[in-house]
Amino acid sequence: MQEPHESPRCETEPFVLDGEAQVVEVIDDWQHVRRCRWPSRTVIEEVECPGSDRGSFIDGVAASASGEWLVTMRFTGQGEWGYDVFRTRPLARVAGIDHDFGYILEVPAFAPDASCLVGGAGPGFLGGWWSHPDDDAEEPARGGPVSLGFLFVHRLPSHEVTRHELHVDLPPGWCPDESSGEWWGPRAITVDGGGVRLTPSWGVPVAVPWPLPPVIALPVPHPSGRGLSGASGSL
Repeated sequence: MQEPHESPRCETEPFVLDGEAQVVEVIDDWQHVRRCRWPSRTVIEEVECPGSDRGSFIDGVAASASGEWLVTMRFTGQGEWGYDVFRTRPLARVAGIDHDFGYILEVPAFAPDASCLVGGAGPGFLGGWWSHPDDDAEEPARGGPVSLGFLFVHRLPSHEVTRHELHVDLPPGWCPDESSGEWWGPRAITVDGGGVRLTPSWGVPVAVPWPLPPVIALPVPHPSGRGLSGASGSL
């Protein structure tokens, strides 16, 4: 009798590889990563991808459009983040970061042609990135340039990684509109042949064309915490 299938901690959307539907799932605290047929979940192959010695565990996984590549996101819940890059066939971890200071909010996004993946990370995503270092984390901005973290671009198959700082010139008194649910930092990152698109804390999408500059200047947000100041940089 077939043993009951163990519920995954996280899994990809089904994708087609070798002419059949498949899914990759991460199982248990030992982070066994399985490539399975879909929808039967018959295991094709399995590898172990242990958490780091700092307690960095996989909390999300996605497949490229071709199904040839996988990317995860990791975090400790204690201010550290990471990610893994896998080849799907044979299933093997080939690159990534076990842990680094800061937070990551979403699984990095693949370009449609899988030439790269792009993620967003930074130390201030759980509040207070807008505040002066001498102020409490929930205090409004004093005004002036601050960092909203960075984007990282991981090229495939070379595994060259570049970081691109996200800077914004905040108006005095700016504080995020918490009711919007957008105050943790850049999210909804997508990638295409034209560049990268992201949504910062104030809820207005921004498009950044290739090649990404070392420092990306984001449009000035409205002092209310939602939307842009005037028509600056709106899409």
